[in-house]
Amino acid sequence: MKKCPYCNTLNPDDAEVCENCGKPLKGQMLALVCPNCGKVNALGSRECSVCHTKLSQSHHQLVSREIIPRKNNKRWGSPSLLLVF
Repeated sequence: MKKCPYCNTLNPDDAEVCENCGKPLKGQMLALVCPNCGKVNALGSRECSVCHTKLSQSHHQLVSREIIPRKNNKRWGSPSLLLVF
């Protein structure tokens, strides 16, 4: 759900403009942000998907819908592994 920053009306996630006031909803959505690690979790989550901290449904925040990937997303480090037998 997206919360309108102008009138606080809850709108569907795919809404481009607020159903109540007609103002644009600029890529924002309502989500639960973990108070321990900062991970953005979906509304309805009971615990953080990273650190398993219990989440309160009353502590939702308006967050950006854009996800910026990490620059270095290598899982195993350098691929230059040399095996000598």
